[in-house]
Amino acid sequence: MKVYTTYSNVFSIALLIILAFILFSCSKEVYTGINDAPVGSNTKIIIQTKPGGAAIYFDGKNMGIHSNDSLVWLDPGVHILTLKLDLFPDKIQYFSIDDGMRVPYFYNYYSDPVNFGSITCTSLPNAATIYLNDSLTNKKTPSTFSHLFPGQYKIKVTLARCRADSNYVTISGSNNYNVDFILKDTSKWVIYNTTNSPLPSNYVSKIIVDNNNIKWIGTSQGLARFDGKNWKMYTESNSPLISDNITCLALDKNNNLWIGTGSGGIMKFDGSSWIDYTANIPSNVYVKSIFIDKFNSVWIITMKGLVYYGGVKWTTILDGTFVTCITRDNQNRVWVGTNDFGILMSDGNGWTNIKMSKMALPINVGDCIQDITFDNDGTIWAAHTPAFIYGWVGGITKYDGNNWSVVQLNGIDTSLPEMIWVDKNNYKWIGTKNGLGKFLQPDNIVPFTTDNSQIPGGWIESTAIDLNGDLYVGTFGGGVGKLKNGNF
Repeated sequence: MKVYTTYSNVFSIALLIILAFILFSCSKEVYTGINDAPVGSNTKIIIQTKPGGAAIYFDGKNMGIHSNDSLVWLDPGVHILTLKLDLFPDKIQYFSIDDGMRVPYFYNYYSDPVNFGSITCTSLPNAATIYLNDSLTNKKTPSTFSHLFPGQYKIKVTLARCRADSNYVTISGSNNYNVDFILKDTSKWVIYNTTNSPLPSNYVSKIIVDNNNIKWIGTSQGLARFDGKNWKMYTESNSPLISDNITCLALDKNNNLWIGTGSGGIMKFDGSSWIDYTANIPSNVYVKSIFIDKFNSVWIITMKGLVYYGGVKWTTILDGTFVTCITRDNQNRVWVGTNDFGILMSDGNGWTNIKMSKMALPINVGDCIQDITFDNDGTIWAAHTPAFIYGWVGGITKYDGNNWSVVQLNGIDTSLPEMIWVDKNNYKWIGTKNGLGKFLQPDNIVPFTTDNSQIPGGWIESTAIDLNGDLYVGTFGGGVGKLKNGNF
């Protein structure tokens, strides 16, 4: 008889052997804890803690359980129990146990002094009042708070003529933490930025004060309303505002706020209702400025021309011209600044083009007009930005009714001016990329720079004085600074 062996039979037998080995291996339970003791050995440690939730380690091994729980089937002998709880020192306890013992163990984290931490609070200047978790304490800096249970604490300090400050600290048991404050002097300046106030952005384009002493602040991330204590933000997400990129603001005689945006939008806001006028101006253009004259007429300055609204009809003037600024003087003449075409003036009988680059001025300030205004004496003031490709160096000029002249201001660099504003007392305020200057006469200027003051930034975009006589300064990147009345 012949015996035939096929490869399929061999393969089948091998496969059965492998499967049997796998099933036998899987039937063994993987257990990382303590091996079961023989029947009759019921030694146990019953663990309770206050608070619960401590991880239980036995002889250096994580048992995978937390208090309150029990360790069972323990071998007789000396063992080490370790309890681990976040922010607390490890609690280590030795046990000597015999067969069959039942050992209860209770540990109160709250009653063990080793579990408490402390906070030492200092400030410069010192003697600041300390608040702990928003509760007034009877301590002043420097002071130490002891016997503190592990966790997070809020420390706040206040001191007269300084900005209050606060910080959070998480303490663990047996450790001391130092919380140090350097308090900002607010006797003169108060700074508002994204880290210490709800201001939505440190890039401020315009500040304007309404009849109710509300400060309206246009930023690159929305519109802010500030009454001196309380803030309210308006953005695309919580209001009908069509863009968060606010480029300019103006107030009409009815205390309505006019808002221009970088996306080419124009809106009017009366404090409760919004009106969108965007369809009345050139589409998709950057709105540089809004000017409202003494007749309550609205002038919209854009990169594609000047738009006029007298209350009934919208009219585009100087269509296609890159307009940068406008004013209307006490003789009703309209003065328009352009990007590189100098100044256009209209007295009602057409437009006259004024180019400083064609004048025999001692400095070629050029024809890039950044801002224009007039003072209480009727003098026209213009800010020129440089264009080095043409040899234009920028600066400040004025027109006294007969002649144009370059204005030299000692103490502040006027080659990069951003704005000119005249207050009710006829003081001229010149904002530049290198600081702010105030003067009645050019030979007696008071400069405010980052070197000689607490002004929050050198790049000045806007200034305004509120009804309390406080000066508000908007900067490009530094937020808002308030200089208190009596300090300028």
